[in-house]
Amino acid sequence: KLAAIVACIPNAVLGGAGIAMFGMIIASGIRSLGKVSFDGNYNLMLVAISIGVSMIPLAAPQFYTHFPAWAQILLKSGITAGS
Repeated sequence: KLAAIVACIPNAVLGGAGIAMFGMIIASGIRSLGKVSFDGNYNLMLVAISIGVSMIPLAAPQFYTHFPAWAQILLKSGITAGS
């Protein structure tokens, strides 16, 4: 019965809720990064590599086509690739 109720929710409402949810997650991450010291350690490099890898699926969607199937599943999404 719960699945039927969820299926009745319009896509626009789900999209709006998704935008709010992911926006809150991003804001929380930015707040956490504001507390990190980037002087004299590898924190800056770690954040830069993570952001760069997470943007690969957007910048070059075909980048992972020659990777094994299990790797494509993990890396096809920028969220999982950057994590």
